[in-house]
Amino acid sequence: MKAVKLGGKRRMTQVMAFLISNLGLFRVLKTGGVCPFLYCNGCPFALFGCPIGVLQHFVVLQQIPLFTLGFLGVYGVLVGRAFCGWACPFGALHDLISALRGKKTRNPRRYGYVKYGVLVAVLITAWIGMDTFFCKICPSGSLFAAIPFYVLNPTFQGFSLFFYIHIVTLIATLGLAYVVSHCWCRYLCPLGAIHGAFNKLSLLTIQRDEEKCRGCQVCLQACAMGIETLEEIGVSTDCTLCGRCVEACPEHALSFSNDLAGSLS
Repeated sequence: MKAVKLGGKRRMTQVMAFLISNLGLFRVLKTGGVCPFLYCNGCPFALFGCPIGVLQHFVVLQQIPLFTLGFLGVYGVLVGRAFCGWACPFGALHDLISALRGKKTRNPRRYGYVKYGVLVAVLITAWIGMDTFFCKICPSGSLFAAIPFYVLNPTFQGFSLFFYIHIVTLIATLGLAYVVSHCWCRYLCPLGAIHGAFNKLSLLTIQRDEEKCRGCQVCLQACAMGIETLEEIGVSTDCTLCGRCVEACPEHALSFSNDLAGSLS
């Protein structure tokens, strides 16, 4: 049977997502929608708003962000956490780091529930402090907003404490990603917590044919997110539906289950 190859398609969609995210270079194209992945609207060219930034903003205003929640609900119901695995630019950087690190470093037991604690902490600190504090330390914002701003404005004299905090959090996050595969995506990303909660409900998922599966667990060994059991594939809050398990399965027992994924098979 022909091997399933998704790596090239995954990289192509990640590049396309990055380019689309920066269409805000043309101001007429800037939208009022929120991005389906973690991309800072502080980026000079950002097309969308960052969902976590917007949620914090509405918490500060003590209002319910109906449109933002609606966008996130639609994203989640349609594809679960697939945007993390197929589109997120910061996730793509983690893919690159994971490829560089190989299998030489440790891959500890998962503590995926930590990201929900991070999400709660982000919202509580916004409510108590009346400010979008997470935006001031977000490593994705460091890479795609803080650094580009200063590159494009070299004469700017207003380097603040938070700029240096951004640099520290970015370096720390990338360093952790080299030690633990996709550390940010697994344990710390608050948007990953939101999308992951939809994995059991989303139209797009990964199904396992139990008749074909012989339990070799090659798929689990290929998982960048450290999924530990066959039953968790496609439904775990950690699963980004990246398809590495589908590619790796020697028995072709795994497949995307929805018409949305027709072009991936």
